[in-house]
Amino acid sequence: MTDSQELLETAEQAADEGADGRGARSRVAIVIVALLLLLLCVITTVVDVWVNRDPDTVRFIARNLECLQCHVELIPELSYPSVHDPFLKRDCSVCHTEHGKEVEYTVRQGASRTLQRMRVWLEWLPLKFVFWAYESVTGVVAVDEGGRVLERGTSQEKGPDSQLTLAADELCWICHGDLGPQLGQEYPHNPFAKGYCTTCHDPHASKNRALLSQDERDLCLTCHPMGAELSRSQVHPPAAERHCLNCHHPHSSDWEGILVDNQRDLCFVCHPTVAPLSQKAVQHQPFRHNNCTGCHEPHGSDHTPLLVDGTPPLCFDCHPAIERDFERPSHHPVGTVDLRCEDCHNPHAADYSYLLTARDNSFCYECHAEPIRASYDASAHNRTLCVGCHTPHGSDWGPLLRDRNPELCLRCHSETVDGANKHPFRPTFFDVSSGQGMNCTRTCHDPHGTNDSDWMIKYTSYDAVWRRDGFCLQCHSTVGTSY
Repeated sequence: MTDSQELLETAEQAADEGADGRGARSRVAIVIVALLLLLLCVITTVVDVWVNRDPDTVRFIARNLECLQCHVELIPELSYPSVHDPFLKRDCSVCHTEHGKEVEYTVRQGASRTLQRMRVWLEWLPLKFVFWAYESVTGVVAVDEGGRVLERGTSQEKGPDSQLTLAADELCWICHGDLGPQLGQEYPHNPFAKGYCTTCHDPHASKNRALLSQDERDLCLTCHPMGAELSRSQVHPPAAERHCLNCHHPHSSDWEGILVDNQRDLCFVCHPTVAPLSQKAVQHQPFRHNNCTGCHEPHGSDHTPLLVDGTPPLCFDCHPAIERDFERPSHHPVGTVDLRCEDCHNPHAADYSYLLTARDNSFCYECHAEPIRASYDASAHNRTLCVGCHTPHGSDWGPLLRDRNPELCLRCHSETVDGANKHPFRPTFFDVSSGQGMNCTRTCHDPHGTNDSDWMIKYTSYDAVWRRDGFCLQCHSTVGTSY
């Protein structure tokens, strides 16, 4: 029994020693596997660095590994199309104060983030020593292409939380001092004037140009909602495509609305056919004084072409006296489908006074050509302008006369009231032909001309011999029977 127990104990002791040996070998194997994985990570990182990453990216990660262990989300940004130069070629401490004390959070971090931090540490820490050794051997110390030393000094004292090295509205000026003169311009963009650079720009990197935090077609709308304007019946193409920077400067301008140029020259870029009008002798005041938006909406409108209001109400805003003219009993049908203000006046500029589209009577003949033109040009009135007798907008006396009849005629024909023997011509006398009171044009004369070019008498169908007497006999028929 004793021998059997001794044999059993010996066997158990041998088994324990074998198990310890196997455990030791297992631990060694695990260590070897871990080292091989670490080596694989290093090799993978080195290959990735030399094949896929540019030297600036590698140096940034190696220099700022301590920061990137926690801020791993910044590493992919190095491959964005637009990368901020300090972010790529400098230490994080250029803009941020260093910090390293651990801070307890009430929110637990997920395992995936912890693994991601460990992966960064395993991949980049060995490479960091490689670059330290490389830079110590070659003597490379943060230089630019010209070999000038960029920075030497001590770092900020570490604290529990990182802060910007300067106030946010001052930090950007260290590198972007060339933008300083724009602060002196008359119309600065509010975020630019207050130093809120990161309102529009990402401080590290962006997938959009100029480090914009969003696509420019969306960025401006976050502060400048334009939904109502973009939903109107006509939308200005730059506004419809949201190319705000075609017209507006993002920082500041010498022109109201932060425009990139004065209104008139800016509009000429897309509206070259309007540009030659700036050389015309007579120019509309808004057009002359760079006030295109006095009449046109810059973004969208329900009135074409992008007018602030329809015509004539838009014109009446600056010409209220003319609005009162169109309220008179006799007036041109402006405001109807037949006639608009711009049918007579060029809204930008013209060669003729009052922005008219033609000169003198030729302007009226554009609508009143036949048969008036032929008879009038052959009459005794041919040197008198239409506007000598007619007002172009509205009158208390029809048809658009400047005064009542016959007072209007007597301005030029005053000899008619002289002399003892004169034919009655005032409305107090009855015209049996027209059934109304007598006056110059209703009873006897056609002011636009007749076949009688001298007297412009209204003829009847009598033959040439008796035509004048025949005209008189229309009223004096009793006398006519004696012939």
